[in-house]
Amino acid sequence: MPAKSWKVRLDDILEATTRISTYVSGMTFDQFAADQRTVDAVLHNFAVIGEAARHVPSEVEGKYPIIPWARMRGMRNVVVHEYSGIDLVIIWETATGDLPPIVPLLQRILEHEP
Repeated sequence: MPAKSWKVRLDDILEATTRISTYVSGMTFDQFAADQRTVDAVLHNFAVIGEAARHVPSEVEGKYPIIPWARMRGMRNVVVHEYSGIDLVIIWETATGDLPPIVPLLQRILEHEP
């Protein structure tokens, strides 16, 4: 099976961010924290984001340092390896505050890179 291109990985990140935004839309933090299905879905998509970010070439990362590549990978590591100690406040703040602004940045990268 051929490896996915890094641009396909950016599409994966965008799809996962869209899913997270959809899942938490209209919720308060307390509603989110009480809804285990939504928590699980959001955590899964953070793992997808981090895994996809692992496959973005360092040259692309260097060209676009405004994207928190290392933090994306770090979130994946926490979700996958430290799942019992996940701080839902951090997950919530990342889902509702940190992810939305990177969507247009990622879209621009896809539009401008050959």
